[in-house]
Amino acid sequence: MPFRFCPVFRKIAEKRLSFCFLLTAFALSFQLQAQSTSPTHVYKNLALEGGGIRGIAYGGALAELDKRGLLQPIERIAGTSAGAIQACLLAVGYTPEEITKVTFETPIQKFADGRFLFIGGFTRMANRYGWYRGEKFTQWISSLIEKRTGNPDLTFQELHALAGKNGCRDLYITGTNLSRQRTEVFSHETYPTMRVKDAVRISMSVPMFFQAVFMDSTGRVYPTPQPNQVTDVMVDGGVLMDFPLMVFDHPKYFSATAPAEIPKTRFINPETIGIRLDHEAQIAYDRERKGLAPNSIESFSDYINAFYRIVAENLNRHELTPADWDRTVSVSTAGYGPKIKRLSEKDKQTLLESGRTGMLQFFATCD
Repeated sequence: MPFRFCPVFRKIAEKRLSFCFLLTAFALSFQLQAQSTSPTHVYKNLALEGGGIRGIAYGGALAELDKRGLLQPIERIAGTSAGAIQACLLAVGYTPEEITKVTFETPIQKFADGRFLFIGGFTRMANRYGWYRGEKFTQWISSLIEKRTGNPDLTFQELHALAGKNGCRDLYITGTNLSRQRTEVFSHETYPTMRVKDAVRISMSVPMFFQAVFMDSTGRVYPTPQPNQVTDVMVDGGVLMDFPLMVFDHPKYFSATAPAEIPKTRFINPETIGIRLDHEAQIAYDRERKGLAPNSIESFSDYINAFYRIVAENLNRHELTPADWDRTVSVSTAGYGPKIKRLSEKDKQTLLESGRTGMLQFFATCD
């Protein structure tokens, strides 16, 4: 005789099955959602381009990177000029929110320092190759380093010892050595006893705007050339390497098993992400890999900007490959130039939001 369910038991079983099905479906949906919001790629290296006052936008980009859980795994940071400032703060343990607070509250125009403006300016230009001293900036970055590490004269090797603790990371700063006609990368690997603040001061030394920095072979800096000491003349890292994306393109900076031999072709590190600044039209051209966007020239100012762009951009982007663009976040400058000047709260918020937007667009493209 076949076994039959009682109608009451049948209804109870059907309800339990329906409940189990809904519970399973909910769990699966939650798991898929968690997978979609969790990081799909882990970055260990970060590179920040120069960009003057527009570097405020990095605060928004870094905050979005942190929101995605992709900032915490970063072990090394490279920066040039304005990017070197942000990189330094991030390396000594500041959060994106704290960096934004610092940039919002700092009157950037105070860095244009120097006594006896005209006579002093001409004298400094003739003897030290720059109109402004840059001393106010050095004092400022020094105090910020001290606030996080307790040491205003922190060296690269001392920072390396702190790496992995309290948000500290290894730092790599670029500078241009005019005497030797080459880019210098300052880090615990190359200049261990060099003070971090001196490297950042070199990297932001816009030629002729700020005094050049005189440096010896160990990374020690001097206010003037030394008669019995060989010193090199150092200026803004952006002259030769404004976007230090390639600093970590070596197997030793790749966490996966490094190849037994260094590749003969250029090694592209997939664990590096770079953030750069550019105007909206150029970003659109870069998406299509069309080269430099055309410039409308209707005034002398337009002429100078177009001349600067064709020289600087060709110098700094000619080595970028499609693989480099795939690991590059382009942030719109929102119409602002790099010149040091007073910005309103609205201007700063605009740049901050532009940084967030750039990072969101990057991941939207990746997804």
